[in-house]
Amino acid sequence: MMNAFDRLCGKASGPVGVAVSGGSDSLALLVLAHDWAKQSDRELVAFTVDHRLRPEAADEARHVASICAQFGIPHETLVWETPVSKQALARRARHGLMAEALRARRGTRLLLGHTSDDQCETFLMRARQGSTWYGLAGMQPLALSPVWPEGQGVMVARPILSRDRAELQALLSARGIRWIEDPSNRNPAYERVRVRRLLSGQSGLKTRILACQNQLQGVRVLEERLIGRWMAERVAHEGAAGFRLDLSGLPPERLERALGLMLQIVGGREVPPRRDAVQPLAARLMADQPFSGATLGGVLIYRKRGNVQLSAEPGIAGMAADTALARVRFGAIRALYTGDT
Repeated sequence: MMNAFDRLCGKASGPVGVAVSGGSDSLALLVLAHDWAKQSDRELVAFTVDHRLRPEAADEARHVASICAQFGIPHETLVWETPVSKQALARRARHGLMAEALRARRGTRLLLGHTSDDQCETFLMRARQGSTWYGLAGMQPLALSPVWPEGQGVMVARPILSRDRAELQALLSARGIRWIEDPSNRNPAYERVRVRRLLSGQSGLKTRILACQNQLQGVRVLEERLIGRWMAERVAHEGAAGFRLDLSGLPPERLERALGLMLQIVGGREVPPRRDAVQPLAARLMADQPFSGATLGGVLIYRKRGNVQLSAEPGIAGMAADTALARVRFGAIRALYTGDT
């Protein structure tokens, strides 16, 4: 287990952040991270986010703080000052607050307590949504912070991604640590709760999903290595404003993925444009026909002498996305994909 922490955090500078909600997964992560940090002489800092959406949240944060005090781990409760009762917005706020707090302490790794149960749930949810094999590979052990630009320089790591929730709860019980059950985890209005109930007690199904995901993870790593090599060899900075891409020779699916990734970077967006928008653009760019230019995801797209040029589209106030930040993000993703993190 300690090997996962070494692999994911060994090169990280500054204190390692731990996201702790008070649930069993995150508290087990805290315990295991403490064991690792003590053994490796590393510094931890724990963050709990109070979204101010439930009156119990403040007490839950104090419960986490008391456990951190027992371990001698610095703890900070971060408060969302503009709460909105919507999961996607709450998730973004949570990651933004933790990334900024970690950066203020000069940290670069944030540990998340996702487990193998979460992986199975994610697989079924994405399958229902029609995800490709790339998405079905599930959450990655190491990834860039999902928020931008607040997450600049921060990577999220999932060292207990292969661990089972029941096993982690047994660990906490053995150490006499009480976890908190979030009532939203029992609300069938949420798709993840419905999927969790479907998986409950079906160990055979979970085993098959995880075996499938393991194979897909391997293919995804290979795909990202190839995209990282393409980024290193076939993408160049174009003046001060953007990037020049050589898309020749890329197979169609990789071309679409690489183009979507570059549009995300140049446009300063948190996710790539939708695949059904990137696909026809990629086809037009590779067709032997005139291309007069296009815009997608806040990016101006031109083709010149066989290469594709991308630059940020000026905003409403005449300001384009920050090109310096785009270069930083490009370098971070390239390093992640080539395994240089």
